Amino acid sequence: MKKHRLLILLIATIHCVALGQQQDTTKEQLKKKYENTDIYQETKKKLQSNNIYPDSIILAPLHFVDTYVKLDTAEFEFKSLSVDVDVQTEIPDDYNLYICIADATINKMQFYCGMQTHSGGKPINGGGDIGIGRGGIFSRWLERNKGALKTTGYYDSSDGEGDFIGVRNKFKWNKGLYRIKLFKSGYVPGKPVAENFMDKDLMFAWSDYEHSWVTMEIEDLRSHHKVTIGSLAFPGKKLMYSKANFNFLEQYGMAINFAKQKPPFMYPVINYKQLPVVKLSMGNMMINSHKRKLLDVQSVYNATHHADQSKIPMPIPLLSKATYDDKTGTIQFETGSFQSWVTPGQE
Repeated sequence: MKKHRLLILLIATIHCVALGQQQDTTKEQLKKKYENTDIYQETKKKLQSNNIYPDSIILAPLHFVDTYVKLDTAEFEFKSLSVDVDVQTEIPDDYNLYICIADATINKMQFYCGMQTHSGGKPINGGGDIGIGRGGIFSRWLERNKGALKTTGYYDSSDGEGDFIGVRNKFKWNKGLYRIKLFKSGYVPGKPVAENFMDKDLMFAWSDYEHSWVTMEIEDLRSHHKVTIGSLAFPGKKLMYSKANFNFLEQYGMAINFAKQKPPFMYPVINYKQLPVVKLSMGNMMINSHKRKLLDVQSVYNATHHADQSKIPMPIPLLSKATYDDKTGTIQFETGSFQSWVTPGQE
C-alpha cells in the first residue's frame, strides 16, 4: 500500500510543454529512462527541492485521506467501473479539491480519475495551459503520445510526476449526487500483447501493440446531465483491472498554516481554521454493470504528501475522518475539520 499511495501528487503548480505526436521519435529514450527507475522515484525527484520552509505549514498537495478498497473478486477483466459520489456540502470556488474515485491499474498501467474544483490543461485544438474551473480528470502513466488520447476538451502530456498523459473537460459540479464512470469503448489493432507481460514491456507502447480505448464520463444523477471527459488508450485487447482500488481526497495549490501569524512563503497559504469543511460519500461501486461488495476498506491519513514535507519538523495534524458502512457499501468522508494535533500511526 505504501508504494501505491506515494504515486500520485497532483501537478497543480507544475507546467510542462506537451510533446504530442513527436513523442514517437523519443520513445526509446523514454524507455531507457525507466530501465533503472520507476514513476514513484521520478515523481519524488521532480518535487524535491532545496527550498527552506516555515515550520508551521503542510505543503501542497496533501491527501487528507487515502482509502484502500479490497474488492470481492481477484483481478478481473475490465469492461466498466462506476462509483457514485454524494457531495453533501457546498465547496467554495476558491478552494482546490480533488475527489479521486479510482487510483489503480489497467493491464498494469497506473491511472487515476475523478473531479476537481480547479482543473486545467491544453486545449485539444491548440494553445497553452489554461485553467477551466470545475471539471473531470483522467490520467494514465508510462505513455506520452498524444495519439493515445481523445477528448473534445483539454489534455496534458508531462513528466511532472512521472511521464503521463491525461484528458480533462469542464463539468459544473458542487453539492449534489454524481456518477463517475469508466468504460471500455474501442479497439486499436496492432501486435498482440503477450499473455505473461510485465509493466515495463508495455510502457510507451502506443503504435507498438494493440490498444483499447477507455472512456470517462460524469453524470449528474439529479439532472441527468452527462459529460464525456475523454478517452485514454491502454495496451492490450483484453484489459485486466487490479484486484485493489484506492480513492483519495486531495487539497492542492495552497499550503496549510497552523501558526497564529501567516508565515512568509512563496506560495498561497490558508490557515487551518479557514479550511472549508467538506462532507461527501462514495458508494454504489459497479463493476461490469454489477454491484460489488467491498471485502475490506482501510483509510490512512496524511500518508501522501509533498516530497519536501519531511524537511518540516512539525507532525502533520489530523484534519479528516472516514468511516465505512458495510451494510450499504458506502464510505463517508469529512475533510477540513480539525481532529487532533497528531495523525494516528505517525506519533
